[in-house]
Amino acid sequence: MSLDAATRSSIYLKLAAVIGDDDANALMSEFPASDADELVTRDHLRAELALTRGDLRHELHTEIGALRHELHTELGALRHAFASLTVTVSASAHAAL
Repeated sequence: MSLDAATRSSIYLKLAAVIGDDDANALMSEFPASDADELVTRDHLRAELALTRGDLRHELHTEIGALRHELHTELGALRHAFASLTVTVSASAHAAL
């Protein structure tokens, strides 16, 4: 939990009177001034990165699967078109003889 500015100032002034300005500054720097200053532990970061990697792997696997299906369909259509063309050329060659 973060401290508001008035509370931080009050604590700092009381500490500075007892332990001095430098030590009071050092001690106050350990308390976040806002929630955005909250530190992240390595374990938490590792866990978040693992989730992100898992999400990316799943998305990549899905996209690659869709691409493979699309390529398979397109290559099948090309094979069929090539086979039809081969038959047409072959028939034309026979007709010319």
